[in-house]
Amino acid sequence: MLRPAWRAAPIALALLTAVVFAPVLGAGFVDWDDPINFLENPYYRGLGWSQLRWMLTANVMGHWIPVTWLTLGADFAVWGMNPFGYHLTNLLLHAASAALFYLVARRLLGLAIPAAAPGAVNLGAVVSALYFALHPLRVESVAWITERRDLTSGLFFLLTILAYLKAHERPPAVRAGWRWVSLAAAALALASKSIVMGLPLVLLILDVYPLGRLGPRVRDWWTGPARAVWREKIPFALLAVGTAAAAYLIQRNTGFLTPADPAGRVGMVAYNVWFHVWKTAVPLNLGPIYELPTRVNPLDTPYLMSAAGGLAITVVVWLLRRRWPAGLAIWASYLVMLAPVAGFVHTGNHLGADRNTYVSGMGFALLVGTLAITVVLAGRRGLLRPPVTALALGVVAVWIGGLALTARAQSAVWHDSETLWRYAIEVDPTCAICHHNLGIVLGRRGDRAEAQALLERAIALRPDRSEFQGNYGLLLIQMGRRPEGLARLRSRLDHNPRDVNTRVNLGIALVEDGRAAEAIGELERALRVRPDSLPALTSLGRALLADGRAEPARSAFERALAIDPANPVAHLGLARAHLARGDRAAAREQMPVLERLDPQLARLLEQEMR
Repeated sequence: MLRPAWRAAPIALALLTAVVFAPVLGAGFVDWDDPINFLENPYYRGLGWSQLRWMLTANVMGHWIPVTWLTLGADFAVWGMNPFGYHLTNLLLHAASAALFYLVARRLLGLAIPAAAPGAVNLGAVVSALYFALHPLRVESVAWITERRDLTSGLFFLLTILAYLKAHERPPAVRAGWRWVSLAAAALALASKSIVMGLPLVLLILDVYPLGRLGPRVRDWWTGPARAVWREKIPFALLAVGTAAAAYLIQRNTGFLTPADPAGRVGMVAYNVWFHVWKTAVPLNLGPIYELPTRVNPLDTPYLMSAAGGLAITVVVWLLRRRWPAGLAIWASYLVMLAPVAGFVHTGNHLGADRNTYVSGMGFALLVGTLAITVVLAGRRGLLRPPVTALALGVVAVWIGGLALTARAQSAVWHDSETLWRYAIEVDPTCAICHHNLGIVLGRRGDRAEAQALLERAIALRPDRSEFQGNYGLLLIQMGRRPEGLARLRSRLDHNPRDVNTRVNLGIALVEDGRAAEAIGELERALRVRPDSLPALTSLGRALLADGRAEPARSAFERALAIDPANPVAHLGLARAHLARGDRAAAREQMPVLERLDPQLARLLEQEMR
């Protein structure tokens, strides 16, 4: 039985976690996938049947995450587009995971160190939970609304492990119930983010150690009672394999997979295995992106050193497997859970990422808890004097306190887009994407001179990234250098004809130049790639109006409103189309809607109707 003080530990851990990460509540959406996922995405907004159907089939940016979308739809139902509510949910989910981690750690540490008194085990579980929850590597997952999927998958992952452990510490009559809870939680975790597809293997690792359901000798894994252990993993495996296959097909079909390079992939895997261990041990210079270089050569020094570090750890834990089975179990679990994002299959422009440690790094927190228990046991056995024991535990407390202060400071980095990308450039002055993204932010704000310098720096750092040309071209157009800007936009489209945003920008520029017919052609091409693109539809309506085609323009704006009924630009465009058709009454019907959605556009329409 737990003493009353320890019973309050989960609540205390959750509250402390919330206090440390509280700065995220003042943050907004950031210009780093949030616009695509939320600001430009009307489909997730709410919990109606249309939203729920969309969540089950959506593959935004190559991810199938229906459970995560469900939480985001609930956020919209309560908060609308106020980022405070989204950040609050992130914070609450992480705080809940801190409490769950304590419950999981208490069971695992108790099984792994049976000689420890309950008080020592509880202390170790608290230390483990604090190390997991307050580590600066958690900041990206908590402070970035897009990474809600880390928090939902992590929460259900922990619930899966907790239920699985309870299923094997209870009398047989109630075990089946906990197995079903574990399976249901696993399904929810996989439907939150496919990164947890290694869950069945982690359960098998637990069966070997510390549960001992599979013997230490491999030849005993296939006979007698061991067969039942394998059979009960079948539903977990089916869920995991199905999710993995779906994730791969979605990423391949949506074009998010990076080109295959076997040698480069070997280097990436070696690098990632060591990189995330090193960042866990020394969480300095954390950034929103660790940029993927133009070419990964596994024979270059960083990759060779990483391979050596990962191999050394593997050899050590293998040689110590009989004396220290926990080391091998934790290392194997880390490799299994990191594997989906280690580089075997790669997407995006990053080499590694802080968020990749949310689940894969959980085992390392157990090591810190084990250290605390070991110190306590050594003190009780007389191996350490009381002052030395107190000093050692004090060092652990100061260590975790330092991590918490670092995490709180790191949380402020995600306050807004400009703060984020200025910080990222400080951490890595050679990051081309960081310069590019800051340039876009400043360009939108009107600081065009600095934006130009940043975009030119990004292009100089990575001339192979044609997407930089598209945004640089848009900036040049805004600066009045239209011929050069149009040339940059066309250059980008020569490299990637499916870039809808660049094609829409080109269409808008052509309308402004009085070339409406050309603009219509470009925007129709954009819509063939993405038929539900709101910017393409509203821009097409504008181009059609400029070309004197009021009825097709009305149709384009109505298509846009069918996708997002709250789009003020589409409402204004529809009113203008009605005016062009001579239907002032229909145009006036848009006035109250615009007054509610965007009073400035409502005043503009009123002026046009006088």
